[in-house]
Formats: sequence, structure tokens, C-alpha cells
Amino acid sequence: MTNSTKSIDGTVVSVADDKLTTTCGEGKQHCHTVAEDAKVTCDGKASKAADLKPGTPVRITPHKDDKTVATVVESGKHIAPPVPAKKS
Repeated sequence: MTNSTKSIDGTVVSVADDKLTTTCGEGKQHCHTVAEDAKVTCDGKASKAADLKPGTPVRITPHKDDKTVATVVESGKHIAPPVPAKKS
């Protein structure tokens, strides 16, 4: 097993204080605590979690030891909305 951290693409549902709730392509909701020193960007420019609006596509990089803590949150035109999972 490696220690690499996989980023997660999702869509913002809500932001409250340091809690970021998103949905993934499968439609499941995920809640992340935005780390105090998290790097939050919008179109490559420094931003804050509070600036994220519902419906915004985001890419979250979780902490390597705690997947519920977001250390990087990217948003902007370069992040595509997650593709809904196909039902079989």
C-alpha cells in the first residue's frame, strides 16, 4: 500500500464554517473539514472555503492520514463537474 493521496472531484453542496459538503459522481454526499492551513484556490488564485458556492465543481485533496480533512481545495474552470455513475 502506498501513502499517495488521491484527489476527489465533487460539487459543492454547502460550506459552513470549516465544513465543506460535496456530492460525488455517484450522488453520495461527503463532508470534509477544511484544514486551518488548507490551500483553497479558484481559477488558480488564492481563495477561501467561504467563497465556494453551491453547485461549484471542486477537486479536494484529503490529508494523507485523515481522509475527512481537506488540505487542498481547487475550483475553477479547469475542474469539470463529476460525471454521474451509470446505473447497471
